[in-house]
Amino acid sequence: MKQTEQDKGTTRILNIANQNITVLFQSHSVHITNDDALVRLLETNRAAVTEELVVAIKEQFKSLYAYELDISSDSLAVEIWGHVYCAQLATIIQNLVRLKLLEKVTDRLIDYCAVIDCGEKGYDGNRFFWDMLAPFKSQIEGWLPDSEQPEDEVAQS
Repeated sequence: MKQTEQDKGTTRILNIANQNITVLFQSHSVHITNDDALVRLLETNRAAVTEELVVAIKEQFKSLYAYELDISSDSLAVEIWGHVYCAQLATIIQNLVRLKLLEKVTDRLIDYCAVIDCGEKGYDGNRFFWDMLAPFKSQIEGWLPDSEQPEDEVAQS
């Protein structure tokens, strides 16, 4: 992720559905802490809370930098899910299979996913990957582990 030395960024805590999500904002990127609060956030009504988080990130970015973050909302959502669920899968595999070689790989993957680095084109080497997946956001969401739905939404189903 390319950044200038001058742009050390600004960290903000975004409260989404009573979860405090930590985000570092830099001039062409955001860096979301993949912690228990983010995991808990995605456990209930994932689509809605992800949309709320993405909107909050984009609004805070515009407030800090006076221009829009040049990452589509769907691309940002898919990238968040990709990192959160990839880290969870690596942890599950690590707990199920006790092999040193596999542990080295899963440790690196878990470390890589600890902060979700989301940068604009030209500042994020894998932006194209998330942009490519963005049109399939609803299908991807369907492949993820079930999230709990609020009571009123369950009744409407």
